[in-house]
Amino acid sequence: MQLVWLHGPPAAGKLTVAKALQSKHNFKLFHNHLAVDLSMAIYDAFGDKDFHHFTNSIRRQTLSKANELGVERMVMTFMTCAQEDRKEIRRYLDFFESEGIEVYPVQILPRHDVLFSRSVSPERQQSHKISCHKHLSDLLSEWKFLPIEHKNALQIDNSERSPDDVAQQIMSHLARR
Repeated sequence: MQLVWLHGPPAAGKLTVAKALQSKHNFKLFHNHLAVDLSMAIYDAFGDKDFHHFTNSIRRQTLSKANELGVERMVMTFMTCAQEDRKEIRRYLDFFESEGIEVYPVQILPRHDVLFSRSVSPERQQSHKISCHKHLSDLLSEWKFLPIEHKNALQIDNSERSPDDVAQQIMSHLARR
């Protein structure tokens, strides 16, 4: 299975690009909030107790099952920061290798002004996604959103690019590998 792992800060456009890969290029879509929302149904708060461990186990089980079922292409979105999350990223990369999943980490990283304008979209307001300028500003100043180091990695500044254009760049990257 080929897995495009879209990662980056909140409001980067990860889900929008993932939807373009799904609709234009036949990818199965597994976005971050499918696992987060499922976990939120049983935990009192985000990050409570073993929330992250449980949420990551949902992701891994889902990816393992997709691979077992013969899914050829999947895209997964994930708000990750390589600096703070390096141990978990390593666990994911080891998992992908053990499952025989061909992973393509793609960092989506628009300019900060673009992040702030996207963060107040109605879609974000109606979800568990970060949609407050102060919260986003604090997160951007605290965390360095770094690319995941991997032989198949790609970085894209999508500040001025359409989701379809970004999806096409990802497809070109997959074809070159």
